[in-house]
Formats: sequence, C-alpha cells, structure tokens
Amino acid sequence: MRNLGRLLFVLAIIAGSTVTWLNLSWKELGQLTNSPSESRIDYYLSDFTLMRTDSTGQINYHLTGHKLTHKQASGTSEIYWPHIQLNSQNGQHLTIDSEKARQESKDGNITLNGSIRVHKEDSTESSGFTLTTQDLTYNPKKQLISTDAEIDLVSTVGTLHGTGFETSLDEQELRILSNVHAEFQAAQ
Repeated sequence: MRNLGRLLFVLAIIAGSTVTWLNLSWKELGQLTNSPSESRIDYYLSDFTLMRTDSTGQINYHLTGHKLTHKQASGTSEIYWPHIQLNSQNGQHLTIDSEKARQESKDGNITLNGSIRVHKEDSTESSGFTLTTQDLTYNPKKQLISTDAEIDLVSTVGTLHGTGFETSLDEQELRILSNVHAEFQAAQ
C-alpha cells in the first residue's frame, strides 16, 4: 500500500511536469509563428516626415504629422494632425491640413477627416485659393483630391460654397459637384 502511494505520487509529479512543459512549449510555438493581429501595432512614429517619390525621383508629396500608427494585419496607417505638401508636374504646390487621416495600404488613398484646410498659393499661371471641408480623399497615384462633403472655397476673385468637388493636381480645373453658390468680386 505504501509503495502504491509513492508510485501514484511520482506519477502525479511526472504528469504535472509533462503538462507544464507542453504548455510552455505551446506558448513558445505561438510566439514563433507570430500570426498578425488587427489590433497589433507593428510601428509607431512621433513627429515624423515621410516623402513619396515617383520612378524618376521627383517628390510627389511630403507628409508630416504628430503621430502615426501602423497596424500589422491590415497594413492600415492612422495619422494624427497630418500636413501634406503636394507637388504637381507643372510645379504647382498645394497643402492639406486636417485633424486625422487614414491610409489603407502603402500607396493607397489617404482619407482625411475633421477640420480640413486645403491651400494653394498664387502663381503666375493661376490664382490661389483656400478650401475648407470635413472629409477629403487624396489619391497619391492619380494625384486627385475629392470629397462628397460640403465645401467652402475662398480666393481673390470670390467665394464658392457647394457640395462635393474633385480635381487633378496636374490640371487647372476644380469641379464642384452640386449645390453651388458663388459670390465674385467685381474687377477693379
């Protein structure tokens, strides 16, 4: 009887040690596989500057911001207080400021929200403007900016209010989609 108790005690210790070893090995295996998680952030930037260039080395845009988080599984980046400086092929410069932005993939569209301000300086080819809205999409591949939200556009020639707009940075055209109300300054 005594020997049976000792044998059961030794077998219980061996079984407990085996279960503990298997559990620790399973956790190590899980860490080695490191399956991506939607909530896992694989990098974080603070007070950063990023540049995107085309195949010839020309800078398409500078992106600066206070904070950027990149999610591992989806490849999505969230940017807080972004400032984007865009350069078109004809040398025009445009800046976009907002409260928050989101880019779904490396070269994907940048969706901006919050209080958005788009500003273009005066140039010899065209007059500048300031556009404000609440939602905006910037397509870096096609060099397009657009929105379906209400916009206010102020320039030296007058003001425009409308719903939605789209423009190509390489064109001298800004299309307001609907509900356009304009006030123009009289020429002097």
